[in-house]
Parts: sequence; structure tokens; C-alpha cells
Amino acid sequence: METFGYRLRKLRTEKELTQSELGKLLNVTNVGVAKWESDDRFPDKETLIKIADYFNVSLDYLLCRTDNPKGILVNDNIDGNEIQIEVNKEVYPDGLTHEEVLEVLKTLKEQLGIDWEKFKKKNT
Repeated sequence: METFGYRLRKLRTEKELTQSELGKLLNVTNVGVAKWESDDRFPDKETLIKIADYFNVSLDYLLCRTDNPKGILVNDNIDGNEIQIEVNKEVYPDGLTHEEVLEVLKTLKEQLGIDWEKFKKKNT
């Protein structure tokens, strides 16, 4: 199973950066980067966001919640149905916000009568 450290190392080496170079970009030492990559330590929230932004990946990908580097997991409860949909962080249609995407899903259920449980089973 992949870990945050594994993914960070993979992203860093794909950009051909040393631990020291990445550390300078993030304002931390190369030792700090090495500890993250070995999963001995974990960056703070602000640094984690910087890492995701620098490598243009989602936080969900860095945290191993999805294998899609651009994937974001959207969770919501629509009329008592818990749903989780993975969307591409760069492809919200027409520049919609997260909240607007949830509203679209709610409207689909209301107007088209979509049964999310059947939809999920059919598409997995």
C-alpha cells in the first residue's frame, strides 16, 4: 500500500528534485523532507497544501484517499443517502464550486429520481 512518504518521494523524483531542493522550495530542511518520505514525520497543514499546489495534485491523492493525482473525494448526504463521488480537481464543469456540484447532485435526484445506491452499484 502506498503511503504519503512514498507518494512524496515519487513526485519529487519525477521532477528530478533532490530532498534539499524540495526543502528549499518548502522552507524546510532536507532532513525534514527525508523524514516525511520515510513516513517518520508528517508536514503541517500549510506545508501539505504547498506540496499539493507545487506538484499540482489533490490533498486526497497525497493522503492516499484516491489513486488519481487530480482526484477529490466528495462526500454528502442527499435525502438520507450517503454518497461519495470522486471528481477531478481540475474539471469541475463550468467552474462550479464544490457546493454547486452538491446542489447539482441534489437536483438530479429530485428531478430525475436517481437512486444513488443503484447508480453506484451499476458504475463500480
